[in-house]
Amino acid sequence: MEHHVGHGRRRRWAATIGVGLSIGLVAAGVTAPVAVAEGTSEVAARAASTDQLTGFGYRGDVYGVKLVTDSVEALNLKDAHAQQLCTRSAGKVVEQQSIVSVPDNPLIRVSASTSRTETYADGETHGVRGTNTIGDISVGGTVGPLTTPRLVIKGLQTTAHAFHTPRGYGHDEGFTFASITLDLLDDTVVQQLPPELQQLLAPLDQVSDTVFTGTQQVAQQVFQVLSDVTKPIVIPGLGTIALGYENGRANSRNAQSQASALRIEVTAGDRRQLVELGTARVRMGGPAPVGVFRSGGTAMDYQALEGALKFGNVEHKALPCQGTRGRTQTYQVPHATQLVPVPVLLEGVTYQVNGDQFRARTGKKRGKVAKGWSRTAIESVSIPTAQLVITDVSSRAAMRQKAGKRVGSKVSTGVGSITVAGQPVPVPAPGEVVELPGGVGEIQRQLVDTGYRGSQVIGLRIKLYSDAVVIDLARTAGRIYGS
Repeated sequence: MEHHVGHGRRRRWAATIGVGLSIGLVAAGVTAPVAVAEGTSEVAARAASTDQLTGFGYRGDVYGVKLVTDSVEALNLKDAHAQQLCTRSAGKVVEQQSIVSVPDNPLIRVSASTSRTETYADGETHGVRGTNTIGDISVGGTVGPLTTPRLVIKGLQTTAHAFHTPRGYGHDEGFTFASITLDLLDDTVVQQLPPELQQLLAPLDQVSDTVFTGTQQVAQQVFQVLSDVTKPIVIPGLGTIALGYENGRANSRNAQSQASALRIEVTAGDRRQLVELGTARVRMGGPAPVGVFRSGGTAMDYQALEGALKFGNVEHKALPCQGTRGRTQTYQVPHATQLVPVPVLLEGVTYQVNGDQFRARTGKKRGKVAKGWSRTAIESVSIPTAQLVITDVSSRAAMRQKAGKRVGSKVSTGVGSITVAGQPVPVPAPGEVVELPGGVGEIQRQLVDTGYRGSQVIGLRIKLYSDAVVIDLARTAGRIYGS
């Protein structure tokens, strides 16, 4: 079906949905009591004022809207972001609200959103829970001369929960929404729509010339269609819609839970963007006798127009709060691209993390110790408009702490080569700056921020003067916090 330009009537299909999709509680080898999940909000409320130090590490990340283009995230568009950094304390609550969220696409409108993460302890039960609620979501409609189908979803809620009971670790995750409405253009021929979309519309009943609605039972069928399809459902003239994901795992050492309610790709107009709506991720693990690691890396942080635009988080990876028991974890991103306002192309991104907590039994190092390291590496970075190519950029941050003491840290960086228009440019020594030919900008190597809890290092910082762009490459943090 071709894109429709101009104004026109739409045929409306609607269903009220009062059901959700969730995965039951899973413990390490056992099934945890359902009451743990049902009582979580009350437990967290009681624990919120206690701020109790525990032997677990908790982390939470919840937000309403995320816009991603080719692995690069628009950071200033992440809406109602409630981030619980690694902590050992129960009773920690982070809550963020927004009145309205409008990603950089006039075809996407999202109303008020609330995100919340909370850690709790109730007797021998400990956990972390994240929840996001969005009032209304509207995708499509009329923007200038362009008119597309319009999808409206109301009452979207996403929940993720990780916990530990005397029986082991467990997780619970899910999402629900109250209603979904799809307005098709008036000249749409339903029989010519993609089969999956016809399945989505089939259970609905017509109540007027333009409105189609469904009962509770019909709503569940619509929800099931979204759950069963193996690929996004194409809405001609608008893009695609798919349920997001929900998964979790638990073993004898940790639990994690995550859910993302909807993934909508808008292809109408002149841009192609992926929007994630309603995301919650939490995890907890132990033991954490010394503290929690706040360590990890990201390949690129990109700021333009004096910070008005921010991009980055290239599939960012973090060291688990309690560590990896001394095992190195490696993650790879083949490529990532940021196209506006100045194109930047990354190839061969690698993240590595390693951390351990243990009791040293000999010499002056006797006692509880935490140590680890994080590394970020990029095989190639190119900025075509500046004819700039940089190879083998990396940074590494190592940290070590004896319980109750200052964190010792060590950082290092590496750069293979720098060329402009094929001509070599001297690689700056750590801490030094080199000017780019023609006075278009500068490159600074190894920017370090060190404090009581450890260090953060940026491998390279690129400044392009005329474009007012600052690009940080290979940013890695290595810090340990006691609470």
